[in-house]
Amino acid sequence: MPSSDHIPPSFFIIGERKCGTSSLYRYLVQHPNVLPCCLKEPNFFGKGEKYVAKNIAQYWSFFPKKDATTDRSFIWPELNQEGILYEEKITVPRLSNQTYITGEASANTFYDVAPTLVKKYLPDIRLILLLRNPVDRAFSHHRMYQRFQEEGRDLGFKVNSFEEDILAEIKLIQKGGKGNYLSPGIYLSTLKKWQAVFGKSAMKIYFTEDLKNPIKAQKILEDLQLFLNLPDYNYGNYLNKRFNKAPSASFSPTLRSKLAAFYNPYNEALFSYLGESRHWV
Repeated sequence: MPSSDHIPPSFFIIGERKCGTSSLYRYLVQHPNVLPCCLKEPNFFGKGEKYVAKNIAQYWSFFPKKDATTDRSFIWPELNQEGILYEEKITVPRLSNQTYITGEASANTFYDVAPTLVKKYLPDIRLILLLRNPVDRAFSHHRMYQRFQEEGRDLGFKVNSFEEDILAEIKLIQKGGKGNYLSPGIYLSTLKKWQAVFGKSAMKIYFTEDLKNPIKAQKILEDLQLFLNLPDYNYGNYLNKRFNKAPSASFSPTLRSKLAAFYNPYNEALFSYLGESRHWV
């Protein structure tokens, strides 16, 4: 059971990685009735069932105390457009006569975590999922791991060129294996697992490409206000901001075409399931 001292989370942005979860979370926290988690991405449930069971009290402590009246501050690691990682202190005002909700965003959750584990501790949570063109998502994911490797992090595997790694993963997946970069973008099979546990009504699904458009982003936030029982709020020019945005880069059109062909049957199945019509190439 959640701690009686802390506000339990009402929403959870579960992913997917490199799909705009940082921006969407910052937009939500901008709402005057939303208080943030103390960590940008706790990745708590990704640490495994035994860890979660042993440390669940720590998880509840990530969220604001019910009786606190001071402003809520937390440190936000941010990547600027020059590729430089820095930390920004974010302060969210808290009023004594205001009703608040809170929530978190851990983008690895959708693909890496069993939905039954989340359901066990957060049975009534509202789930939010962002999906991006899987070709662009895979490229961005690979660039992130390249940066991690350059920083000296121990990834447990070597990151090569995008083309080398992706061509190897295509062969691996075609043989029934899983890849670090391509498999997370095969969305439908994972989505069905989450919906089987939580039900379709407990999840909202949006597209990264829409979040980049301020007009469409405002509609997404309006929809989330209804989903989370929040008062109306106009985000205005704040929706022009982007968070954790890496410098622009590209890869060969030939490899993009190969990747688009690889993902095409998976995308068609996804869009048919969702009743959507998207042109991801």
